[in-house]
This record gives sequence, structure tokens and C-alpha cells, in this order.
Amino acid sequence: MFLCGSNFVGDGLAYAPTPTGVENINYVELKNGIYDDLYITKATDFELTGAFPKEWDFDTILWAKFNDTTNAGNVDWDLDNTSHIILKSRTEGNFRWKTIAVKEIRTLADFVINCPDYLVASGQSVEYAIVPVLFGLEGNYATTTACSKFSKLFLVEGNVVWGTEITDGHCDTTRNIPSSTVELLNGRYPIFVRNSLANYDTGTCQGSFVPLAEGDGCEPAYDERYDYPRVKYQREFMDFICDGIPKILKLPDGRLWLIQVTPNPSDSADNAYNDRAMSWSWVEVGSVDSEEDLYYLGLSQVESEWWGV
Repeated sequence: MFLCGSNFVGDGLAYAPTPTGVENINYVELKNGIYDDLYITKATDFELTGAFPKEWDFDTILWAKFNDTTNAGNVDWDLDNTSHIILKSRTEGNFRWKTIAVKEIRTLADFVINCPDYLVASGQSVEYAIVPVLFGLEGNYATTTACSKFSKLFLVEGNVVWGTEITDGHCDTTRNIPSSTVELLNGRYPIFVRNSLANYDTGTCQGSFVPLAEGDGCEPAYDERYDYPRVKYQREFMDFICDGIPKILKLPDGRLWLIQVTPNPSDSADNAYNDRAMSWSWVEVGSVDSEEDLYYLGLSQVESEWWGV
């Protein structure tokens, strides 16, 4: 029975057309008790029972189990449904993804992934995606876009980076297409013969190279104790380019190559005896966009099962 807007328990809104007014919930407080779970869901078609949910679903907003933590996210749910985390990238306008890192997931700490990407051209917009994988089955892509810009010439091998100011160095290139011309007895003009698909660059670079300083972005590690702060690194750099391992060459104009340094680099004085310049030649030996080339040349640890298609 309702009387004057009240029922027998005195509810002031009992006679209102809408019995309750519900606003957005943005704060939850639990106190003065012992609690097993706090479960909040967007679903409205459920029955109030004493049984706890068995797993997260798309309506779950938060679920705190209070197992020595107040975490209410779905990291535990991801741990149960994730065997690997993979990091992918692709350049703007490119449909095909390239896998740049793979990490097996065993504990919650494994979800932290930190992978520097040195295969990015200056001024090139790159899209990155982190993807959960359950024994080969990919989950939803979480993506972001980044664009790096730099004004130096860099040579990269693994996590080792050497650079030189572009005002101190240069890199001249030649495109190689092996071919020949054949002069005919009865023809005024020769014919062009090309029996190979080879089409690659070679070049010569010069500069006063120093290693990249740790934690300073793209800044070189000059040693200001010397009158010529780069000269102490020249012998170390010579050992670096002569180790026989392929490298990534990056120019500030956006060009980059997968290269092999060829014999024989030189160390010569520039304007003064201690002002040294390193000069070395190189040949292009693969594509920086090829996961296969990067793997077999030792510049990637991503095995073929994770390569894009």
C-alpha cells in the first residue's frame, strides 16, 4: 500500500514514477569488514547468489580478489590466456607487420617489455602494436604511432650504436646493376645485356665516430678531457667496423641500409694530427624490411614462426 508518496517503511520515493535515481559510479569504498571479493560488472541480467564469478568477461569492470594485493585489473586473466607477448611494427602506408620482439609469458613480471627499435628511419612514421598470443592465436592489437628524427649518421650492431655529426661526415653511394653492352658487327648501337637480378647499393662513409651516450637519446659520448674529444674512440671504432658482423647504416635524410663493411677502412688526419677521420666502404647485403634477412644475418632474434605473412 502506498500513501502520500510513502510506503509502510516510509520510502519517500515509493510513489515516484522512477523509484530510484542512479548516477555514474566513480568511487567505491569498503570498510569495517572482511571481504573475499569485490566484483563490479556492467551486466544487469544476473541473479544475486553466494557464488563468485569464475572468470572475467566483456562486462567486467573490475574484480579485486584481495589475495595479498588490492589489484582489481585483469592481469591474472591475461596471464591465464597469454603464452607470449609480441611486439610488431610497420611503416606508415604499409599493410604488412614486422615482428621485432617476442617474449614468453610465465609470470606477471613478464608483461613488462622494453625493446629499443634501431631499424627506424629518420622522419618515418612507424606504427607499433603489442599483441598477446595464446599458443599461436593472436589477441587484440594495442597500437601507437611514433616518428623519430635525428641529425647524425649512425652505425648500429645489436644494441651498440656509433654516430658522427653529419657536418663532420658524409656518405656517398653507388647503385649497382651488373650488366654489359655488346657491340654488333652490323649495328650502329650496342645492345644492353643484363643477366642478373642484382640491384644493390655500395658506398663510402667518413666521419669522426663516437659511441652513443647511455640514457641521452641520440647524443654521442664525447670525452671533454681531451683537446680532440673523439680521438680516444677511433681505435675502438676501427675494431667495431672490422668485426665482420653486418650492421645497420642510418642517415638523417631518411635512408638506411643493411650493410657489410668491406676492406679496408682507413684512419687519417683531417685538419690536425689528432683530428682523425675514419673512412670505410660498405656493400648492401639485405633488406631492413625483411625479417628473414635480419634473422639470418644476426640482427634479429625473432624466429621464422613469428614472421609476418
